[in-house]
Amino acid sequence: MHPAEKRLNEMNRLGDMLHFPVIVNAGASLNVLLTLVATWWVAPRYPFLEGPWIGVVLAANLLPVALLRMMMGPNTEYPRLREMNFFRDQHKFSDWVYLAASADMAFWVLLGWTIATLARTNLNLGGLLAVAGIATFSPVLWRLVRR
Repeated sequence: MHPAEKRLNEMNRLGDMLHFPVIVNAGASLNVLLTLVATWWVAPRYPFLEGPWIGVVLAANLLPVALLRMMMGPNTEYPRLREMNFFRDQHKFSDWVYLAASADMAFWVLLGWTIATLARTNLNLGGLLAVAGIATFSPVLWRLVRR
């Protein structure tokens, strides 16, 4: 099956993300960037709460998914990857996708916390946001390059 024809619950590789609508990638990228800005603000004020902060961030990202999944039933419709809606369908992925997304978010929070603690400058924040923005929006950028 061509990846673009897969439904959200049929994702079985990270490369399937190349087929999300641009707005879905933009929403995920914005989430990472806003989390990095919040981390930049929290890190110097609470330097010993790095682990709990990662837990708070992951809980804030996964709680809506858990709540929405409680309303799923046998008649739940799973759109094709290219038809996904960021708000309506964020809870319909296969379980492993949330593990990968959580690991990704934990990576960015840890990196942001480390830079905010060791080398806190506006230039470093800008560089961090630029790298994170490009990296998290890369599926869309990759599609543009491949055309």
